Amino acid sequence: MHKITEVSIKNFKSCINTTILLSDFTPLVGYNNAGKSNCLSAIQWLIRRSSLTEKDFYDVSQPIEVIAMVEGISQQLLSHMPQNQRTTIQRYISNQQIRIRRLQDNPNAKATDIKLYVWDITINDWIPNPTGLDNAISALLPEPIRIGAMENAAEDASKSKTTTTIGKLLAEFLGPVKIAHEVELNQHLSEITSRISCNGSQRFGELANIDQGVNGKVNNLFPGMSVKLHFETPSIDDLIKAGTLKVVEGQGTDRDFSSYGHGAQRSIQMALVQYLAEIKRQTNHQTSTTLLLIDEPELYLHPFAIEQVREALIELSQNGYQVIISTHSAQMITADGAEKTLLIRKDNINGTYSRKRLGDAIQTIVPNTVHQMEHLFSLSHSTQLLFAENVVLTEGKTEQRLLPFLFKDIAGLTMGQEKHALIAQGGVSNTKKSLAILAEMDLPTKAICDLDYCFNGAVIDNFLAENDSDLTNIKSIFQRIAPTHNITLNPNTLLPKGNQLVTAAKAFELVAAETDAIPFIESLHQKMKAYGIWIWKRGAIEAHLGTTSKTESEWARFKRDVTNNGLNVTCSDYQAINDLVEWLRS
Repeated sequence: MHKITEVSIKNFKSCINTTILLSDFTPLVGYNNAGKSNCLSAIQWLIRRSSLTEKDFYDVSQPIEVIAMVEGISQQLLSHMPQNQRTTIQRYISNQQIRIRRLQDNPNAKATDIKLYVWDITINDWIPNPTGLDNAISALLPEPIRIGAMENAAEDASKSKTTTTIGKLLAEFLGPVKIAHEVELNQHLSEITSRISCNGSQRFGELANIDQGVNGKVNNLFPGMSVKLHFETPSIDDLIKAGTLKVVEGQGTDRDFSSYGHGAQRSIQMALVQYLAEIKRQTNHQTSTTLLLIDEPELYLHPFAIEQVREALIELSQNGYQVIISTHSAQMITADGAEKTLLIRKDNINGTYSRKRLGDAIQTIVPNTVHQMEHLFSLSHSTQLLFAENVVLTEGKTEQRLLPFLFKDIAGLTMGQEKHALIAQGGVSNTKKSLAILAEMDLPTKAICDLDYCFNGAVIDNFLAENDSDLTNIKSIFQRIAPTHNITLNPNTLLPKGNQLVTAAKAFELVAAETDAIPFIESLHQKMKAYGIWIWKRGAIEAHLGTTSKTESEWARFKRDVTNNGLNVTCSDYQAINDLVEWLRS
């Protein structure tokens, strides 16, 4: 399926100089007022020309420009186009790609002054308005279907013309009705025409009587002139354009769409989308790609309904539609879709801009295919990172269960309120790559690791040298305490390995309790903080909390004790937990 793969937007509202990369199904994620809807409107304007006003210009002294790359224009696709349209654009296609550009120089310009350009690779320049270009592009990319936020839904439903959302959706699946019944309906319409048109063969006698009475007066003023009443019969196309929706609840009478609340209105809109997806799955023979642009499709919907709408939109994106949505819901993004989701942000200098996609960041940092898939699986299943301004990576289950509780107790706010996403890693061996991937996406990230990471992962990741003096000194302490604490050491690494009496994790807790080890651990802690990694100085979080196991019952007991007695009393090392939260917030 051909589609728009890249869009560059200049000087349109908050899009000062914005470039976004698009796929078949592209969610735009960002906070309110980041410019997500502006991106959708700019794409819509590229395909459907309209005169933009002063409020649409970021700088009225500069033109608004939208450039798009359309890919996948195969010879087979071109063969289905009318000859004149094919001839118009074929010379501008290279490697199945074509670049188009819409430009408006001034606010309120005439429609004829808003030009569509195409890139000519032979002269390396833009060609303005080649004859037939608009029609050829319309054949490839028909007028988009735009479903906005709910404030105009009732008005949209009541008008239901071809320019409105519901009118377009109805037109999409009323086509087969026209084909199947056009002959039959035209017969009935002809019957009506014969009775009410001025030259109808079976014209109503009452109309002739009126004509006769009026013409008696007309002839007094204009001898030899006469008039006839005439009523235009609508065509089948007129009937379809006039179609709308009535809502029937239970056994009651039909009611206007506008008489229902926003939730019901939105549900009906999305039900039409779902039905459209079902039809297209069964009968997709399209040679064009229709853009479906939706603001917050999850708005007012039940969580299960959100999932149904998401799957319908994905279905449409595989059957003749390119779907671009703005969303505030992680439910609208699957793990597979996370890699192509766009993080839309806005600041005073750049205006609206898109951060690098997760899939592109992984491709940059982890070129090996196997490791790409590992990181993609680990990070893309944490779709909440797409909605955060700060990411906290952690491996331990205790952190995942209790850190949000600890954070709120100390900060007085939830992690979500401060826009932190807590993400579970697949393992500490992924720490460096995960930090690098998220940095590539311009997402500030910190990681939390146990003390043993310093001796293994941190060395492998080149955060610490293998002969680091702090590591060497702690290994010496391990050798000293091993016999008295039943610790088994690996003879090659001098690091603990688990036995029936002492696990490796417990061994690190034991060494961390040694007085002479504390300065070396503190030094390691500071070195790793410089890389954005928090190391538990007592070995693991459990030693700081005073919990005895990694079980739901133990976590519940800890939370109950904190609720009853306070965190500073319940924690074995309250200061470390407080320091961690302050470090995350900084």
